[in-house]
Amino acid sequence: MKKVPISRRRFIQLGAFTGSGFMLGIYPANWALTAPALPDDCPYFQPNAYIRIEKNGSIVIFVAKQESGQGVNTSLPMIVAEEMEVDFQQVHTEVAPFGSLPNGAHDTGGSQSVSGTYDDLRKAGALARTMLINAAAQKWQVDPHLCKAEKGAVVHVLSGNRLTYGELACDAALLPVPSEVTLKNVKDFTIIGKEQRKRNQKDILTGKAKYGIDLQIPGMAYAVVARCPVRGGSIISVDDSEAKKVPGVLKIVQYEGTGNPMHVHAGVAVIARNVWAAMKARRLLNIVWNEGPNNHESTKDLFQRFEQKSKEKPRQIVHTLGDVAKVTAPAKRSLSAQYAAPFLAHATMEPVNFIAKANAEQCEIWGGLQLPDWAVGEIANSCKLKKENIKVNLALMGGAFGRRLQFDFAIEAVKIAQQFDQAVKVIWDRTDDLRFDNYRPANFHRLQATWDEKGQVQSWQHHVLTTPVAFSTDGPEAKDPAEMLGGASKDFWYGIPNIQTGYTPVEFNIQCGWLRGVEPVVNVFPIECFVDELARKLKKDPLQFRLSLLEGRPAFSAKFNENWSQPVDPGRLATVLKLAAEKMGWDAPRPKNHFVGIAGHLFFCNSYAAHAIEIEKLGKKHFRLVRIVVAIDCGVVINPDGLRSQMEGGTVFGLGQALRNEITVENSRVVEDSFFSYQLARYNDVPPIEVYTVPSEAAPGGAGEVGVATVAPALCNALAAAGMRPRQLPLQKAGYTWET
Repeated sequence: MKKVPISRRRFIQLGAFTGSGFMLGIYPANWALTAPALPDDCPYFQPNAYIRIEKNGSIVIFVAKQESGQGVNTSLPMIVAEEMEVDFQQVHTEVAPFGSLPNGAHDTGGSQSVSGTYDDLRKAGALARTMLINAAAQKWQVDPHLCKAEKGAVVHVLSGNRLTYGELACDAALLPVPSEVTLKNVKDFTIIGKEQRKRNQKDILTGKAKYGIDLQIPGMAYAVVARCPVRGGSIISVDDSEAKKVPGVLKIVQYEGTGNPMHVHAGVAVIARNVWAAMKARRLLNIVWNEGPNNHESTKDLFQRFEQKSKEKPRQIVHTLGDVAKVTAPAKRSLSAQYAAPFLAHATMEPVNFIAKANAEQCEIWGGLQLPDWAVGEIANSCKLKKENIKVNLALMGGAFGRRLQFDFAIEAVKIAQQFDQAVKVIWDRTDDLRFDNYRPANFHRLQATWDEKGQVQSWQHHVLTTPVAFSTDGPEAKDPAEMLGGASKDFWYGIPNIQTGYTPVEFNIQCGWLRGVEPVVNVFPIECFVDELARKLKKDPLQFRLSLLEGRPAFSAKFNENWSQPVDPGRLATVLKLAAEKMGWDAPRPKNHFVGIAGHLFFCNSYAAHAIEIEKLGKKHFRLVRIVVAIDCGVVINPDGLRSQMEGGTVFGLGQALRNEITVENSRVVEDSFFSYQLARYNDVPPIEVYTVPSEAAPGGAGEVGVATVAPALCNALAAAGMRPRQLPLQKAGYTWET
């Protein structure tokens, strides 16, 4: 058992009590009574925290993080329920209302939901349990050490007397706060580590779950928008005479675009009684746009610029170890390669949508926002509102993958609603969703390595070029645009004595943003492919070559700046590589024309993963996907079912990127407009997937993104084993075809 101190100040943040029950959680500084005292004079506070225990025994656990399919409305309550000693099936979960928690507590991204709240949630549950035990001990006039909590009740171990949490709630609320609480030993967990189905799974399957696109506000109208096709453009003129003739059209409004950080495109919105009328009228708008000076860019030209700049000195030297300049080797002991990957869209199943009701002074919004506090601040700035006058209603998201870390759509909806006298729901169709996304940056890599006469790698150089997110959010003057996580910075995990990684940002006039897996997906693909190339060049087994560069290396801290460092444990990475290889049968005999590739990486949320992929070569650039094995070490696993889903989902997401996904640009316009032109992974693309977990008592890491990055390199390494070496994604563009 582990004891943790609880200060008085910390408790005030963590807890309060309610007349209908005993309340523990996190409250903002300005929380206040919102309901009168109950008849028995027990005070009552509006529930807005982690735990509520009603007098009737009902237990509600509030979830601060937002649900987009990743399962936080199951995993986070499991942590609290574990320490509370309650039957998880009896727990009710609710979304913590926006404003009930400190700034940033609702933020959902970076695979941080579990890892970032694990300790606080355990302490909140343990504090509730401790005070309930103390309340029962006082009632019975016994030593609290002779009482234990089990299944939502406190039991006196000698007499067998039992009181439910509901019966003890108000008594517990009046007790002194303990100076410390005891956390359970990991070995004693009965909820954490046991499979639980998603709390809202039945509602999702039966259509009862209400996503943002399902929300209805009384008196609501609908809007669709014709947006300037080029970022930074403006409206010259609008002829809406024909559009106004469409039955159901209520109003047509214009708004100007914005710059940093969200780059809302200038637009003309058709507001109508139904979305179909709005869409029909949009087609009849005659708009003349001023596209500005940056309306000529194309991805074809971009990748030519990438290649040319990759030969030059990097704009930033990000990481050095030893001195690569002093390493000399003949051409026969040197290897270089170039890798490239395109812009990518989020392509969530639920297209972007948002509801706003606003005027010059007040605003209320409904929808999915992964960073709602930042969104509120920027809505206030862009729409000339006071932050305190913006009310937020968060909604279930039908996939996010980082799309709703941005909130251009929210600013847009408020700008439209400010010109109308009732709530407006802005609907993006699939074409809008794909052509006005915030795209994963296009990227290009030049790598070079040398080795000595004994085949020991002596130097490693990696030049990364991207269209950085920082240029979109902060502009070209961004002080630190480097996007090097995932092995292209101080977190590089292989033991090579001389290393230099550099970065060159390249401007391009479309909006870039964070996509599931972020920088590790960008950088792990070239790193894990190039390591594989080195192994094959040196005639070494690719798995054993990796292990030789990992094993024996001590764990270290990759310090990026004064406020952030990343723990790196090469041994944990070696373990997931070996587990994936073992489950794949790396050394086992294979049928004719069957080949296997492997890749591993660490994610910055303290998780490690590897993929091993088996293919069958069917012809030149033609193959069959046979089997995928995933190994994951993310510390303590909260919900094995949820983890398996995350790894399977990440694998399919990464497979789509490897095989099909690509956003192309002509004249600063995105070409793709549907799932026919922007092709996701299909059912018939996906072979059997097996997921294996490394048992661990380490603090939990993230799982939402770690399963994406190693899919593409593992697949490309399998193709290399078959005599093919792709260095460009997606494979479809490089002329590859496949089947399962």
